Amino acid sequence: MNNSTLVLLTCLLSSAAWAVDGPALPTTHNLATLPAAQFDGGWSAPAEEGGVAFRQALAGKYAHVRIKAWWEAGDLRPAEGERFVCEVRYRDVLTRPAQFLAFSGLGRNFGDSVLHRFGGASDGQWRTAAIPVPWSMVARLQSTVNPAAHAPDMTAVAIAADKDLPVASITVRRAVPDDEARFYAECRALIAGDQQSERAATPPPAVTEKPAVQGPLAAYPWEPLCRLFPNSPVPTAMVGKPVQVRMCLNQIESASFGVYANGTALGSVDYEVTPLVDANGRALKAVIERRTAEYALMDGLWTPMRLWPAFPADIPAGSAQWLFLNIETRRGESAPGVYRGRILIKAKEGTGELPLEVEVLPVDLLSMDEAGLTMVGCYQNTPPLQDIAFQRRYNYNGAMLWYNSFSFPTVLRDGKVVVDFTYADDWMAGIRKRGFHCAVWYLGGDPFGFPRTMNVFAHLGTLDGKRTRDQWCREQMAPEHRNAILPSTRPVFVDWMRHVNAHALAAGWPELLPTPHDEPQKWAGSTVKGDKAITLGTGPWIKPYFKDGCAAIREADPRIRIYGCIHHVKDWKGIPDLWSIFIDDIDVYNTNAVMEDKDIGNRIRGASASSLKRGGREKWFWQYSGTGGGVPANQRYTFGFYYAAFGSTGFGQWAYNWGDKWDLSGRKGDLAVMAWATPYETIPSPWLEGQRIGLDDRRIIATYQKRFAKDAEAMAALQAVLKESADSRSENSGNDTVTNFFEALDDASKLTRWRNTLLDRLAQAAP
Repeated sequence: MNNSTLVLLTCLLSSAAWAVDGPALPTTHNLATLPAAQFDGGWSAPAEEGGVAFRQALAGKYAHVRIKAWWEAGDLRPAEGERFVCEVRYRDVLTRPAQFLAFSGLGRNFGDSVLHRFGGASDGQWRTAAIPVPWSMVARLQSTVNPAAHAPDMTAVAIAADKDLPVASITVRRAVPDDEARFYAECRALIAGDQQSERAATPPPAVTEKPAVQGPLAAYPWEPLCRLFPNSPVPTAMVGKPVQVRMCLNQIESASFGVYANGTALGSVDYEVTPLVDANGRALKAVIERRTAEYALMDGLWTPMRLWPAFPADIPAGSAQWLFLNIETRRGESAPGVYRGRILIKAKEGTGELPLEVEVLPVDLLSMDEAGLTMVGCYQNTPPLQDIAFQRRYNYNGAMLWYNSFSFPTVLRDGKVVVDFTYADDWMAGIRKRGFHCAVWYLGGDPFGFPRTMNVFAHLGTLDGKRTRDQWCREQMAPEHRNAILPSTRPVFVDWMRHVNAHALAAGWPELLPTPHDEPQKWAGSTVKGDKAITLGTGPWIKPYFKDGCAAIREADPRIRIYGCIHHVKDWKGIPDLWSIFIDDIDVYNTNAVMEDKDIGNRIRGASASSLKRGGREKWFWQYSGTGGGVPANQRYTFGFYYAAFGSTGFGQWAYNWGDKWDLSGRKGDLAVMAWATPYETIPSPWLEGQRIGLDDRRIIATYQKRFAKDAEAMAALQAVLKESADSRSENSGNDTVTNFFEALDDASKLTRWRNTLLDRLAQAAP
């Protein structure tokens, strides 16, 4: 299924079933003959041209069509692991590719998910696009609150095109292994097409100083946290040297290498890894996952953006290619030792190889859960479950949701809220099964847009049909109402919140951690974003409004743990004790402003101790960050040693999938995508790999703390490392806690030294 090399283990990414018993397939839906009731307004009437009958997906619409669900009756989704392909026969009149979507019960508010793009040749020819549809990204149309949306024998697909697009038929068949590699290749071609004009104007750069190497290709080990660009200088002294890995049990560790095209272009460059064996001939039981970097233009620079399952890459003459691998050891299966093998590189023009040495230490790392650590990624779109499984392997164990994309269908009946949990139950059960234990939930957005962005309150305040959302905003922003939830809305919210949390507990969801809205410290500002007729923006009213939101949540259900995103803690607007403004209102205190007050962790822990003495709740201290411009070493530093220096136990990533564009060229500032979920595997960025390694550093620290808790000398050594880490934040870090926040390290070589300081002691103390 994928390009991973499996050594005596079955890779968990290969769990998809390619042939499962079920309804007969393939099944063809001829659009011209389907009943008109199955189409929405995005489609034309039937037509015929050249002997082909079709309907047109109208330009600028999401053209939905309902089709018969093809899996077992009564099941919300196909069986876990099943994969299908929708073959779309269309006439290519497009100058830009169209999107194909499926009703997934995911995405934004349990709706559609984009599965693929197709077309764009604009040659008028009839073609067939193959669209992958996994079990997790298609669902039946079911509703417990809206009869018009309830069609449980049906699902739906949609096409979004910028021109009227003739579509003759959609055929559903079972997927075969070749579909995956083709899909990835098509995606990369579409990305290149998006950047066609920019790439023509900015060809890939070559290495400036030609290295003194022999043969058509030169291969050399490369630090996996340092992105290899096409024109990165070739370390001549390292050509042919071993790729070395030092790792623990229960860990994924990265290695990488470069291949330089010496004097001539190299075609179809790929590699394989031979079995890894120790001196006694014993093979390492581990998963080796091979990846190839894809280069795309970002801000005019050819950048390694995504690490795809390994594919044959073409390297221009004088340029370099980054190749990447992850090695995963398993608890109870992998054994400590030193293992050796070879990386065999092949191209049309020649071959090469590098030694590979893997040292597996006798150190069994605590998992994130065992270490009492939580990692959440901020979602714009609800990700499919195969992406959740991927995130879990990368040390994520919680979600971060927003009400404007994760809100349940809700109605008022006899003055009480009635909620449809169909798709939320399905997703929450899926993420719990895969190891997620909590879900932060922003019920409102940025208070710069107050009250327009107070999403849950605006939604619930208009359920009775007595006012539009604009009318609700005008009423909420009135001087007599702006300091608290609108009186007519508050009891509806309390009823809704009580109902939602009771259902979540009864259904076994991960723990909900709601918050009234984002960044309440903006109460000290005075910015307005949006139409002033319906937007008041920030001001002193934000403070009591957030506090009233917290009080309403507690009134609804005192069991709820309330989350808060606190982006200023000191030295802002001249406000004394700024850190403590909301300390009595929230239970989970998450900040990106520790540089304003390096003692903030101790303050939160002190407030927690005081709260517990009064019979209150424990306070959790978390930290969050942006991507830091995509530098992997910064991500490792941030989520590993730097956060450990302040003792935070939870971490948030702004953002995980905030935007689903494949082409990020021209984007500036903070990247908002850590990985790209596809119907097959999730494609990580290099900066996500850095973050995963940083979270492994944090797991190493937790393992060390447990092992040496009573060893004063060992704990002093750890404290010395953590102090140095806290003092190593570079002046190149981002200090604007709203738009450009990230931690940068003054010397990336410290990361290896710090880790080895801890690993050496752990290995020596192993039985």
